Amino acid sequence: MSGAPRLDVYYDYGSPFAYLAAELLPALAARHGATLVWKPLAIGTLGSYIRYSPLKGKYVVLDVQRSAAYHGIPLAPPKPFPVQSGLALRAALAAQDAGLFEKLHPLLFRATWAERRDVSSEAVVGQLIAAAGGDAADLLARARRPDTEERLAANAKEAEARGAFGLPSVFLGDELFWGVDSFPQLEWRLRERATAP
Repeated sequence: MSGAPRLDVYYDYGSPFAYLAAELLPALAARHGATLVWKPLAIGTLGSYIRYSPLKGKYVVLDVQRSAAYHGIPLAPPKPFPVQSGLALRAALAAQDAGLFEKLHPLLFRATWAERRDVSSEAVVGQLIAAAGGDAADLLARARRPDTEERLAANAKEAEARGAFGLPSVFLGDELFWGVDSFPQLEWRLRERATAP
């Protein structure tokens, strides 16, 4: 099949599995010549999202810790939790417009899930923008604009219309791969597409 495959990745900085995905997907995409298109959204705005029961919540904590250890990804569960990710998500959209996303995106995830920094703080996000080489005042101003919030909501509607119900959701064309556990099948599908006539 001709042309570079495109992977649309819907994510939230408040999701531990999206953090793991963000650490794993760049290498996966590079192995297959795929393009990653990151689409931030607030997970709570997915109408089909179902919150965990207490038993499932307890298991998810174990699963995140085990998965991070398995993949060799640093993990320090954030405080406070749940993560208030709205500012970080809006900053990510502003960074996409400013050409700074590729540098800022991993810093936002690692600050949240490996460094226990509070990304709901403008001071923290401003420091991360500066560390990525951006103008913190400019990007934070862009992040506050109403149209930036509207774009987040549009991403959530788009994700749900495509069948997403949780994060991370990765789409290869119309095919959904949900969560890090699906990545072996995603790689299999990418290999299959590469050899298709």
